[in-house]
Amino acid sequence: MFAFSRRFWYALSNKLRRHLQRSSPRKNQENSPEEKWIIDFTKPGKSPFNIKSESSYNAYLSNGSLELCLKKTNCIAWVETPDHEYQDHIIEAKIRLDSGGGYASAGLMFHLADNSYYLALVSSKGYFRLDVIKDNAPRTLIAWTEIHDFNGTNINLNVITYSSYFVFLVNGRWAGEVNDDSISGGQLGFVLASYEATSYEATSYEAPEASEYACKAWLDYFSVDTRAKSIEESYVKWSDDANINADSRLRLAETFAVMGESTQSLEQINKAWKRREDAARSVSATYTEIRTRKELLLAARMSFRLKQYREAEEFIGAILDQGKDSAEGKEAVKEKIKILNELSRFAELKRFMLANKKTLNKDVDFHTLLARCHWNLKEYEKSAAAWDKAFSMDSENGVYAANMANALELAGKKDEALAALLAAGKIFLRQDNQAELAVMIPKLVLLGEENHEARALAGKWAFSVEDYDRCEAEFTAAERIRRGMKPMPEADPALCYLWGLVFSIKGQKKEAIRLLKEAVRLAPDYEIFSAKLAELKAPIATKSPAQSKGINADN
Repeated sequence: MFAFSRRFWYALSNKLRRHLQRSSPRKNQENSPEEKWIIDFTKPGKSPFNIKSESSYNAYLSNGSLELCLKKTNCIAWVETPDHEYQDHIIEAKIRLDSGGGYASAGLMFHLADNSYYLALVSSKGYFRLDVIKDNAPRTLIAWTEIHDFNGTNINLNVITYSSYFVFLVNGRWAGEVNDDSISGGQLGFVLASYEATSYEATSYEAPEASEYACKAWLDYFSVDTRAKSIEESYVKWSDDANINADSRLRLAETFAVMGESTQSLEQINKAWKRREDAARSVSATYTEIRTRKELLLAARMSFRLKQYREAEEFIGAILDQGKDSAEGKEAVKEKIKILNELSRFAELKRFMLANKKTLNKDVDFHTLLARCHWNLKEYEKSAAAWDKAFSMDSENGVYAANMANALELAGKKDEALAALLAAGKIFLRQDNQAELAVMIPKLVLLGEENHEARALAGKWAFSVEDYDRCEAEFTAAERIRRGMKPMPEADPALCYLWGLVFSIKGQKKEAIRLLKEAVRLAPDYEIFSAKLAELKAPIATKSPAQSKGINADN
């Protein structure tokens, strides 16, 4: 769904700072009796909330409800209970939300204390979210997760806190659970938030001209139960799988997967499957009804992230047993390949890939992985062929050509290996990839000791790392080999140019000019060669004694 913007959190922290500056001394739960407290919104004096308006919002009692209205988007406001603090509790809040045609959310703050709090929200699009803000630093505990039975207006939000365990119900159904001990206790708050179009995946929105508010929310009912027995009973009830719909857990599992919380995602998947298994004991059900292919695929991916490869392979196997033609079956083939590769089971991986060629997209990754399989199985000629295929699909990837060269060398095809290595070297030189060049140059010179292109390339690399003696030696060898060939290949203008620069750097101007003239002859349209030649041929301007003293020599 959408992420909160920096401006959103900035507005939130500023309001919290103002709230803390004006807060009254707090009453701790230890000094309060265990009770169920139902808030009376009929009169201001009976409500524990600090009801007051600010420039960005209005808050007041209206027809037995606490009404909160935001005047602009990308804004958040709340009213809190400054004289009451709680640790463990059951909160029940009945909220009505009017998004004003845009996107908004309403919900509760709890454990609000010292720049820290938990923030539970339900959006107008039907999603639940939980964040913890510790010392003004936000961290998402449950990202936006879809809920059921929401009509866009009426929200019944329950929050059960039991030590560091939190359970959330929305409209009577389990919506999520977390274990977090960032904040032990604090005040409560009623919250309303609105979002700009850039903050979420939805169409742009402008508030209706007829209304002065971007969105509104009403808190129609609010109760806090601090009785230890009630809290424990509610926690036990809503931790029991029998009371939690499996689909709710799977939606939360998908959320945790997106968040990168693989352990929590897998935990919710397993709990959902257990719930189905328990329900299926009294009726006839097949295994696939308990674990769908989509769920098995998610479980496999989470297990793979956690390096639980045996479990991941078992989940993938269950999908493949149902066939490979479905969308999940095709994805399962890809996941199986990842698992086999990670486990270095190259013989099995090669057989599996070749057996599923019709299912797989034979792209660059397919050929590079197949090349690695052949390499590890010492099938070097086949490895080189696979690298060659990958290189033909991505001709600017010098690593593919270098790997092909290594495989060809081990296959005993040294001339072909040298050609591949030269292709790789030219790419690395164009890309100024010094790291790869430094690795391959020794092998290039070894294989191409009597190859003028190999020695020329080694000289160009030496020039790039400012090893001018090595550069001159390699260019000298390259020219010796070239001139001895029949028919003699055309000279390389880039070699002449760089060699001329080496002579210029060493103060051998005559040789430098000779080589630069040759470079210009070979590449007359290349302006940098002509410009450098003109620079070297230009006389060096000198000053007479009279000029050095500032005297006009013409007088």
